[in-house]
Amino acid sequence: MPILDIMSNETPKKAVKNKRAGGRPTKYKPEYCQQIIDFFDVEPYEDVEIPHYHPGTKKVVWTDKKRMPRKLPTLRDFGKSVAVDYSTVWNWTQEHKEFFDAVTRAEELRKDFLIQNGLQGLYNPKAFTFVAVNLTDMRDKKEQTTTSAVTITLGDEERAILRDMGAKLLDG
Repeated sequence: MPILDIMSNETPKKAVKNKRAGGRPTKYKPEYCQQIIDFFDVEPYEDVEIPHYHPGTKKVVWTDKKRMPRKLPTLRDFGKSVAVDYSTVWNWTQEHKEFFDAVTRAEELRKDFLIQNGLQGLYNPKAFTFVAVNLTDMRDKKEQTTTSAVTITLGDEERAILRDMGAKLLDG
């Protein structure tokens, strides 16, 4: 501990420690910036073939195609893909600006993913609205119209002016 002048108002200053001194080394790698963008940049749906069989045989009579939404990419799933949990991925956004920027781009890709599947009717509308409002910057706007009555009391002078104006409009 440093020696202080007893007569001064100085207080001892704590040594600034390295945030990771003595702790586990970070698992963060700069290449995760591109990896998270690639993880979120996926086709939002896939077309699946559904075979229809002839009764009593295994012969395919015809095949339908059905468009199915893919699993929505999330930070939690990205974390699992690089063997860390969600809180670690979130901490990286706070500690590494380049990763924060990459996550911001990934979230825009996820927003587009949601919009594409929502517009094609691949989600339940209420579930889509809930997810979109809670995972993106989209909001559910509701228009409101308010009407109210206002009573104006006019004196004799104001009534006379209005009568004159009305007469001029009718004559003119």
